Amino acid sequence: MSAEKEIVNYWYNEKGLFTVNNIKTSGNRDCGILALKFDRDRVDEILHVEVSCSITNTIAESKNIEKSVAKIINDKFENKSVMAALSNYTKQLSISAKLKRIMVLGAIPKTRKNEVIRSFNGNNVDVVEFEDILYDVLDKLDTQYHKNSIIRTMQLIKFLLLSEPAKMAKMLVNNNFSSSSRKEFLVNILDRDEIVREFKKTNAERLGMILKSSSLKPNDLAKMIGNDILNRRTRKQFYDSMKEQENNRTSVSKTARIKKKNVALAKFF
Repeated sequence: MSAEKEIVNYWYNEKGLFTVNNIKTSGNRDCGILALKFDRDRVDEILHVEVSCSITNTIAESKNIEKSVAKIINDKFENKSVMAALSNYTKQLSISAKLKRIMVLGAIPKTRKNEVIRSFNGNNVDVVEFEDILYDVLDKLDTQYHKNSIIRTMQLIKFLLLSEPAKMAKMLVNNNFSSSSRKEFLVNILDRDEIVREFKKTNAERLGMILKSSSLKPNDLAKMIGNDILNRRTRKQFYDSMKEQENNRTSVSKTARIKKKNVALAKFF
């Protein structure tokens, strides 16, 4: 099986479904994944799962999404040889449950995601996004040894690469991430309370660089500091400190002007 099918297969197994991957048509064509959900001694649900997971998706590039989706469904689910092979297999197991069709897709652009999913749903095919499966598998992976090389590779990535903050930061600034992707990542990170709490450990210089790089206008910054950050007690301290700094800057500026006026006449000539 391909790497993506191995991951999908593992995901269904972890969800408690029994999977079959070696069903072939009379022409030796692969029928995808057959996932069986048991309720005691009978099959409660049967899924026909097909996986299409290219890194650069071609479905959303089509001008006519519905036509492209119909072509995929006809090839993957409604192909006569595939349907016959699945029917023969379920009859052998005396399975009477209705076959549910699942399409696992990768790399669906957000601008056309709803359109793609709606087109599949309209043809009685449910869509599962591969990125959700990938996240779920990675998130639940523990440190026990896995013989499956694909799952073992994911395990190594999770515990040896993704656990290194410096390397994660390098990955986020490389060319694989667009400016909007990095912005979305930071927004999601800063929405988490445990991350925001870490800013208590951020020094004043770094925090100043963040604020300086932001697009906040002076009025908005003043409102944010005055209304959202400071309380009644600290607000007075802040204003007194600002006033003191302003007086110091004025004093330094006057001293510089006096020094400039008192330059020796010889230096002038």
